[in-house]
Amino acid sequence: MSKNYEMRPLATATLAALLFIASSGCAGFRRASESDIEYWERRAREHGARSVLNLGHTAAELEEITRLQADILFPILRRHLRGHEKVVLDFGSGPGRFTPGLAAVVGGRAIGVDPIQSLLDLAPRAPGVEYKRIENGRIPLADRSVDVVWISLVLGTITEQSALRQSVAEVERVLRDGGLLFLVENTAERRDKRHFEFRPVEFYASIFPSIPMIQHVGDYYDFGERISVMVGRKMGGPASADKGP
Repeated sequence: MSKNYEMRPLATATLAALLFIASSGCAGFRRASESDIEYWERRAREHGARSVLNLGHTAAELEEITRLQADILFPILRRHLRGHEKVVLDFGSGPGRFTPGLAAVVGGRAIGVDPIQSLLDLAPRAPGVEYKRIENGRIPLADRSVDVVWISLVLGTITEQSALRQSVAEVERVLRDGGLLFLVENTAERRDKRHFEFRPVEFYASIFPSIPMIQHVGDYYDFGERISVMVGRKMGGPASADKGP
């Protein structure tokens, strides 16, 4: 395991052990005049699929890091499923590192969405998997059409507040009542970068109006930066009749 990976005990969550995964959007050349989208389009051109990782990791590490991430996060996701979920949205899927695996986890369909077409072009095709481009901030899916929304190290890369509000609203729009939000974000106490904001768990737990009971279930580290896992269920519907995620 890389020396940049660190496992720490979990104080308050239900996880028995944590491994370490890579953050995205935290490094790289920055131009003050670029929008977030322009920055990620350029970063994707320069680094390809590796652009979604902390650029301290090499291209050769991409598959290993993806495997380590999936090995720890997919079991956590499974523990929070209730068995009826068949459609999962991979929001900010980039090159689809997790999308086929998510389809396998739910035994159904996975839809990867991202605003960067060049990253979607790199995504692997597989049965039960499709990819769609986000245009003008809108997820190209119907209201309440997915059972699970997976967001892994994406919201921190949205530094424009109006775009962040729209993304949150779109996630809530497409998630079914009682559906599961699985959120992984970099919550390190660091100075914000031009195209990345380090926000605390409390911030993410408060920004989804229809998901008021988001739980912080664990932390792990990459290059000394804390990554937090959070889960919650959208209000309404029979799937949210009982308490907790």
